[in-house]
Parts: sequence; structure tokens; C-alpha cells
Amino acid sequence: MEETSVNRSNPAPISQSSGKNRTPLWILLSVIVGFMLPVCSCAVLSFTSIAGLAMLGSGASGSSGSGAAVAIVRVDGTITSSDSAEFTGTATSGTIIADLKAAAEDDAVKAVVLRVDSPGGTVTGSSQIYEVIRDYEKPIVVSMAGLAASGGYQISAPADYIFARPDTFTGSIGVILTLYNAKELIDEIGVDVILFTSGPNKSMGSTWEEITPEQQEIFEALIDESYDEFVNIVADGRGMDVETVRELADGRIYSGRQAVNNGLVDELGDLDDAIAKAAELGGISGKPRIVEYEHLPGLSQLLLGASSLASQSEADRIVELMGEFMTPSLEYRYVGPQ
Repeated sequence: MEETSVNRSNPAPISQSSGKNRTPLWILLSVIVGFMLPVCSCAVLSFTSIAGLAMLGSGASGSSGSGAAVAIVRVDGTITSSDSAEFTGTATSGTIIADLKAAAEDDAVKAVVLRVDSPGGTVTGSSQIYEVIRDYEKPIVVSMAGLAASGGYQISAPADYIFARPDTFTGSIGVILTLYNAKELIDEIGVDVILFTSGPNKSMGSTWEEITPEQQEIFEALIDESYDEFVNIVADGRGMDVETVRELADGRIYSGRQAVNNGLVDELGDLDDAIAKAAELGGISGKPRIVEYEHLPGLSQLLLGASSLASQSEADRIVELMGEFMTPSLEYRYVGPQ
């Protein structure tokens, strides 16, 4: 199978009051950020890997060709929302949509294989990708790798055909909202956090306050709305009755074999099987040429990232992490063992 890689560097980004004998706020921040150190480590390692990759060069690998092709678009890792198609090292909606549009505009590409290995991610990012796939004019075949759950399944549902491995984890149809309540912690170590708000629900979900019954109802209504949307997407994409989907959509995961039996997946198979099916649906006789898009950062992008990382103080990094930690986010994401 002849493979062409197309390099596209830019394809188409409290107030607190301390009284006597009170513990400083930075101690509280350090305790919470301690839970997030693995995230920081991963970010540094990712940057190092990207820099090393760029040093090796970003030329196209494989031989080029002009025959009918199948494009492979990869969704690797947690899905996030972005309007930019620039390289970020994550499965951003902007990058994936840019790849899909590039394949749509290439007359030689007759079909697309969406290779999914993702636990899902934000509701917005997953929905942005889903909308493009739903309206796509060329055949799309999904090839599920080890994990295609929650948002990873949502973006797969409207495809023309879905393959999964027997050991694939898929399904996990549902919505999750994670809130962190550190009120007992700050009471224990003696920190006052004062929030001035314009209304009783402006700070709902705050890390520093317990959630009220009214706020719980508000959050549950948001979750129910997103859940109903997810169920309808699956029912429409798979041609299933809504109530049947609801019975399957209690948040559990399914093996690839179970997903075939319950109608969430069409057939067991791997990437080569998906490519063959895509070629068939695209009207390609014989082995297709393979087009896959690389996303390597340019030198200026790497230097800008290195400069930003070097100039960011420890306090800046703590504030940035705390902002992510304290902001509630609705997600179509599987959070179990992988």
C-alpha cells in the first residue's frame, strides 16, 4: 500500500484575607497544584519530544503519487476545542477539522478513514468535529484503536461504517462534569477566601464553596441537555431508536465485540480493514494510495514556545493551572481505566 505523507506546519491555538495565625494562600495553592504536577511533567516532556522531532526535519516521508487515494485523519488523545489549525500536540478540533477539509478539497482523495484512539473530551470540541463529519460529502470509515469512548464515539457515530477491534473500549455514552470542593481543606489549614458576586449563583461550582441544592439542579439540567443531544446523535448516526440508545447510554463502556452485537459498531477489524472498506465506498479498484497529514511545528513556533516557557514564572504557572483546575467543564469523556 503506497503511502504519501503531506507536511502541513499550519494546516487549512480571589481575593483572600489572612488573619492572625492564618496559613498563607500559597500553601493551599501548593497542596492543590501537587495533584496536578503530572500534567506539568507531561507538558514539558511533550515539548521536548516536539523539539527533538523538529530537529530531525519535517519533510514528507514515502513516495508521492497521483492515483486515487484514501486519506487517514487521526484523532489521538483527549479532544479539545480550538479555532486554530496550528500544531498543539493534542487532538484539537481545529486541527482535525483542517485535515478533514483538506481531504474534502483534494480531488484525488475518494474517501477518509478516521482513526480514533481517544477517551473523548470537551463537549464543544467533540461537537465541532461531529458537525463536520455529519455533513461530509465523501465516505468516512472509522477505525477504532484501543479506545474510542464518549466523545470519541460521538464523532464516530455519523460515519458511513465503523470498525473496532475486539479489545477496543468504546461506548461510554454520557456526560461528565467534575467539580472540586476544597472548603474543608481551607478551613483546616486556615485560609479565608472572599468572593464578591452579583448574584447567588455567579460563583456556582467554585472550589472554595459547597454547592447548594439550587446550583445542583442547574448543573443537572445542563448535563441532561447535553446527554439528550448525545443520545439523538447516536440514534441518528446509527439509525437506531432513541429509547434503544438510552438503554445503552448509561455511561458504561463496551468491548468492540459487544459493540458489534448491540449495533454501535458495524464490524470487527483493524486499520487495514477500514482502508479497504473506504476504498470500496470511494469506488477505488485495487489498493489505494494513502494520504496522511503530518503536523510538525515550524522553527519560529518552537522558539516562541520556548521563550514563553522560559519567561513564565512559577507563580504564573500556578495561576494558569489553578484556572484550569477551578473552571467547571462539561465533557463527553471516559475517565475510567484504559
